Order: sequence, then C-alpha cells, then structure tokens
Amino acid sequence: MTTYYKDGFYDDANGGFVPESAVEISQEKYLELLNGQAQGKQIISNKRGEPVLIEPQPSAAHELNPDTFTWEISPEKLIALLTERKNAVLLRLATKADELKTGLLAGYPQTEIESFYRQEKEALAWQADHNTPTPMLSQIARVRGVPLEVLISKVIEKSAQFAVAIGIIIGQRQAFEDRLMAVQTLEELEPLSQEIAQWQFQVN
Repeated sequence: MTTYYKDGFYDDANGGFVPESAVEISQEKYLELLNGQAQGKQIISNKRGEPVLIEPQPSAAHELNPDTFTWEISPEKLIALLTERKNAVLLRLATKADELKTGLLAGYPQTEIESFYRQEKEALAWQADHNTPTPMLSQIARVRGVPLEVLISKVIEKSAQFAVAIGIIIGQRQAFEDRLMAVQTLEELEPLSQEIAQWQFQVN
C-alpha cells in the first residue's frame, strides 16, 4: 500500500481513490505528520505539494508566509487583535471578582443577604444611640433567643469582616486591571490572563 497526500491522506489499497497531483509519502513521514497533528500542529502543502508541519494559526488575523511557513500579522491587525483580547480578559476579570464575592456569601439564603445592609444600618445606629429603634434586629434577636446587644455586636463584626474581604477583592481586581492596561504585546497578555484565571481570594 502506498500513501499519498493532497489536502488530506489517501492510499491505493483495494483500488482506493487518489486525487490527481497527490504526492507520495513514506510510512515514516505519514506517522510523523500524524504525531505532529496530534500535538496541535497543522499540516499544509509546500510549493512542491509535499505535506509539512507548522504551528497552528494564532488567530484569524494572522496570515501564512509561504516562503518561511510562519504566521505573520500586520501592525494594524495586531493592535486590533490585542485590544480585542484585552477587552475579553477585562470581562473575565470582572466575572472572576463577582465569583469570589459570591463565594464569600456561600451558605447564606438570598433573603438574608438582601437584609445585610439593613442589619448593618440598624446596628450602627443603635451603637451610636441605644434609644434608636431596631425593628429588624429586635425581631431576629427575639426569635433567635439572643440578647439584642450580642446580636448587634456580631452584626457589626461580620459587617467589618465582609468590608475588608470586599476591599481586598476590589483592590486586587483594580491591580490586575492596571497591569492589563499596561500590556503592549500578546506575549505579555497570556501569562496575565492565566494569573487572573487562577486568582483565589486570600487575606493578605
């Protein structure tokens, strides 16, 4: 059996169809091409119609140089591509920050989450003036069976902890954004994009 190539592989086994002008390749070359393709490379034909392996096309904006078999991009298209990818990373960064914030609230029902602002407001007002009415906190304390002042202390403590955590997330997101805006090349963008993807909440 003989193997041929022309925009794909063919063989003449059992009278198989072989396109006109297809070039014959050795079994070793055939296996080399298949292995390279399995590793993510592309197979194209050189000027003699012979199959060769090249790196995959980086983007639709890149064009193949037929003399060097390398992908090239014009300065104008490069600027547009970099801007497009930076905007995509910026969107992923915002999503990541929201995911981290949501993680802080894991285990709380939405009804309670929506009450946090009102709880903090009542707690701070009561802390400043013990005569201030606390309709929500008073009911929570009564049903829960804890003294109002104990509940208020816990609300203020948790509110402060949450504020610190949110401040860390916001600060890190803004730090990433500052670095992202300073990126000038696609090569610089990729490791920063990976760093953002791996970002985990940590108390410094």
